[in-house]
Order: sequence, then structure tokens, then C-alpha cells
Amino acid sequence: MKQRAEFLKEASNVYRTPHYIVRQRLGLLYNDEEANQLISRDTYYERTPERDAEYEIRFKKRIKIDGKRICTNVIVREYKQ
Repeated sequence: MKQRAEFLKEASNVYRTPHYIVRQRLGLLYNDEEANQLISRDTYYERTPERDAEYEIRFKKRIKIDGKRICTNVIVREYKQ
């Protein structure tokens, strides 16, 4: 059985930029003293022909195939080759 692409694992949202496929993992940070915040841990995967093919298969029904980032208050970024 074929393994699921890394950029799909535990993803809340996935989208593409000209150079990367980005996995967003969203979470809610609760704070009793301040406002709660939506946080995002973003992992940027360099685009390759293999990753693009997997992305195209997974998101072929999207009207805008590249998708879009979900706005959050806090972002943590990580880059993978």
C-alpha cells in the first residue's frame, strides 16, 4: 500500500506557493488573561515533481488548485527539502 505524502499527515490545511507545498497544523491557544489565539505550525516542503503529482491527485477537485493559507495570530515555520 502506498504511504500518504508527508505534507498531508496531520494537516489542517494544505496549499501551494510557487516554490513550496505548505502544511498548516492549526491549534487554539487558550489564555485566561488575554484573548485566545489561533496558532499555526507551518511546514514548507520544497516543490518537486513527485510532490506536485501527489498534490494534484489529492486536490484535483479544488476550484483554485493552489489553495490558500488560513490566517492565524501566531505562526511557527519549518522548512523541509
